[in-house]
Amino acid sequence: MTERPAVIDVFAGAGGLSLGFEQAGFAPALGVDSDERARAAYAANFPEAVALAGDIEGLSGGNLLEEAGLRSCAVAVGGPPCQAFSVGGLRRPDDGRRGLVAEFGRLVREIGPDYFVMENVPGILAPAARPVAEAFRGDMGRAGYALAEPWVLDASDFGVPQKRRRVFVVGARRGLPLPSRPVPSGEPPPTARDAIGDLEPIEARDGLGVPSAYAARLRGEAQDPLDRSAPRTAPEILTGCGRALHSATVTARFREARPGEQERVSRFHRLHPDRPAPTIRAGTLGGHGGHTAPRPIHYAFPRCITVREAARLQSMPDWFRADPSGGTKWRGFMQVGNAVPPLLARAVAVSIREAAEEARHD
Repeated sequence: MTERPAVIDVFAGAGGLSLGFEQAGFAPALGVDSDERARAAYAANFPEAVALAGDIEGLSGGNLLEEAGLRSCAVAVGGPPCQAFSVGGLRRPDDGRRGLVAEFGRLVREIGPDYFVMENVPGILAPAARPVAEAFRGDMGRAGYALAEPWVLDASDFGVPQKRRRVFVVGARRGLPLPSRPVPSGEPPPTARDAIGDLEPIEARDGLGVPSAYAARLRGEAQDPLDRSAPRTAPEILTGCGRALHSATVTARFREARPGEQERVSRFHRLHPDRPAPTIRAGTLGGHGGHTAPRPIHYAFPRCITVREAARLQSMPDWFRADPSGGTKWRGFMQVGNAVPPLLARAVAVSIREAAEEARHD
């Protein structure tokens, strides 16, 4: 069997990008993140890869290749923290996280992969972020990479039950073909009920219900013909199902909120069972004014969704772990919200795989 091309994931988090690339036929070799608990999640999700916790500024491309046991890798991927560019954040010009785009570029140049992918929010294309984006493109061009025009992709166009627009900046070493922009599936996206309806009986401690075709794939009970990832064992106990405890007042308000609309006080969005979810957000750690992200309200119950329900809305299989150390719910929710939905990542990875295969056949 042909050896799978290796991928190094910078700002890996729990590994949404890595899983998408694995599903497309690549081999995650190393994931690095500054958060030790994110590292633990990555290690749980990719036991064959190296999970490294460390500050990006203190690492070199040579460090990462050595840690991964590689001389070279096919693709380097990463999503520098997006809060500095997000329309949902403060977008301060002095936010130090803006510099992490340049650090990602530095690491890519030192690793020297054939292809790279940088993921971020659409705000990185806004006029205020133009100096950051232009400096990145200039640095990568001078290092011998050709860059495609940024792809703005919505996860709901690629089988994810969530409206989530993200930017992908893709580059190829000069002389290699640039990947083509992924083509949307053309199929209606799964709905919130498709994603989490079979989890409703858990509320009454009655186990799992009958899954939709989408949920059956995430449960490992139906085959996804496009998934090339290594098989995992379905968990005996489904994790991430702890429910938020709300006061009687909040519960009453949530119960009054109409599906598809915002609750009047918290402004939390209540899921509509027959539509995709809105963007699942992450929140931030304490170093940047730590806060919990607004969580959607379940369409059938007067409570915020669980970590597992959020993972389903992100297209993460049920074996995928967030914060396996058993910490607070908001840390698991943050890891899920920070991740690239694997099905969206897979669409990007397939385009890169096809470009690489074209180069080999020339």
